[in-house]
Amino acid sequence: MNKHIYKLFFISLFSTFMLSSCLKDDLNSPNVPQAGFTMINVHSASDFILHRADNNLIQTMNNPLRFKGINFVYLYPGNRKIQTFDADNKIIVDSTYSIKDSLLYTSFVYTKELNKVGQRMIEDALLPNLETNSAFRFLNLAHDKINVDIFIGDTQVIDNRAYDGNTFVANNYKFTSNTSGNKRISIKNQAGQVLAEKEVDLKVRMHYSIVLIKNTTNNEYEILVY
Repeated sequence: MNKHIYKLFFISLFSTFMLSSCLKDDLNSPNVPQAGFTMINVHSASDFILHRADNNLIQTMNNPLRFKGINFVYLYPGNRKIQTFDADNKIIVDSTYSIKDSLLYTSFVYTKELNKVGQRMIEDALLPNLETNSAFRFLNLAHDKINVDIFIGDTQVIDNRAYDGNTFVANNYKFTSNTSGNKRISIKNQAGQVLAEKEVDLKVRMHYSIVLIKNTTNNEYEILVY
């Protein structure tokens, strides 16, 4: 009788372990149906953030996603509740997204006016045939909502881009092919004044997200490239 009880106990324990494992995202292996999830933190009003998918922490207090940081995991498909916490463990973003198998997603958490917080969740579509080129997209997330022009080298590649933090315009998040190599990225206001510049080595076949923010710490514009 005792042996039978012990056997039932271990079967129950094993079943509980397997069930709890199945409910957690496999953050390290793409061997089961999953989507790729990139998280980028451009929220300058907090030292770091944490993400949670449903009840599963993606980052922890010991290993948070710091300002200007980037992190990648795999997520199981389905309707997923993605929450973001700030350094005070306060929920600053709480949204549900339909995550599809085998697709790539990028989340940008950013500072809005009055230190509010926004999130852009983008379904990524990578460009084929980048034999000699790289690809880029630009996000204007400067919280003062300034319209800007973007130059790569001496070539203007985007004209009069409005603030991307309020209205979602899908075409603004598509990648565009561009020549590779060492480039100077310049962002100017409508008067032609340079707001920020950055030297970047755009490598062949790589996809880049170029982000303009206005840092709440020093109130200066800054270009971040991922």
